[in-house]
Amino acid sequence: MSGFLNPPATPHIRTATASIATAVAVALSVFAAALIPGSALYSVLTAGGVALGAASGIAALRHRGGLRFFQWLSALGGIIILLIGIVVAIAKVGASAKLGALGLMASYYLMPSAALACYVGGLGQLPAKWMAPAFMATAGASAAGWFSLGADTGFERFLIAVAAVFSLMGCVYPVWGCVVKRPRQVAAWLVALAALVLGALMLFMVCMVVAPGVLWLQPTTVAWGFMIAGVLATVAGLWPRRF
Repeated sequence: MSGFLNPPATPHIRTATASIATAVAVALSVFAAALIPGSALYSVLTAGGVALGAASGIAALRHRGGLRFFQWLSALGGIIILLIGIVVAIAKVGASAKLGALGLMASYYLMPSAALACYVGGLGQLPAKWMAPAFMATAGASAAGWFSLGADTGFERFLIAVAAVFSLMGCVYPVWGCVVKRPRQVAAWLVALAALVLGALMLFMVCMVVAPGVLWLQPTTVAWGFMIAGVLATVAGLWPRRF
């Protein structure tokens, strides 16, 4: 049982990337409704990210040597998201009210759990040295974005600042690694660039809390900043060369 719960001996970076990207795309689709409603391009990009859920699920099931706990999580989350997407697509094409209601209920009750399974499963398949920075950067940014959609109270601002600083701490690691080690791999620099973009957004959120009115960005700029950081990190993880 302990071996089943451990991360795989050889990290599956591409599967992990697809799995984490799926969870991030689900989060971005929530942010998009508030920050950049009606953008067809943004919707297409988030839908493409969610489609990686199917890829992560299938890829995890094809690993040889038996699946570990985190691979099963990625597979389970990806397959659930794929099934929900199929139901919603059929409902829209066929204009079925019953299927539409079923898809809406499944999205409301199952999508968050499926996205969380993809996220945890993806983190567990990363190299050990990347688990903590990836968790801090993505979880902190997601929490900061989520809290920013709530009521504008002192407590909410405090939570935004804490989450943003937590994310910043995770963004420092890949940037520091590139500055100090000067890697030749393109993927490493793409991750560092994604961390810089995300870190800039987190600094903006901290500034909004500490010194409101000093710096202002349009909601569309914030939304596209999240998207650019996510795309860069995804491309880096799927890049043929390893870190």
